[in-house]
Amino acid sequence: MNSLQVGRLIRTLRKDHNYTMVDFAKKVHISQPSLSRIESCSQEVTFTQLDRICKEFGLSMSEFFQRVEGKNALLAIEEDVESEFDIEQELDEELNKIIANLSIEQKKGLYTLLLPYMKE
Repeated sequence: MNSLQVGRLIRTLRKDHNYTMVDFAKKVHISQPSLSRIESCSQEVTFTQLDRICKEFGLSMSEFFQRVEGKNALLAIEEDVESEFDIEQELDEELNKIIANLSIEQKKGLYTLLLPYMKE
């Protein structure tokens, strides 16, 4: 588990939900200094702590880790390529790989989700 990305995601989610560090720490039953260390990546989050954090944000552990991995993949692409064109090309390739591995039902769902964003 990449504690840097986990800590950053927790901080982002906390701020998106307008929680102060003190209030959020109380909600998830950890000390404010521990939360600070987790968010700054100087302390790893325990499974129990992460479970409570996910529940507070209404996320499953799976959804949380998908967000962490999604950020890692995008950061890796952005670090590896220099121009906007290269990023777009790399994203196209990665998306094609992901789509190729989806079931027909998943592809239908993705199509339905993306249809409103299609350029005419």
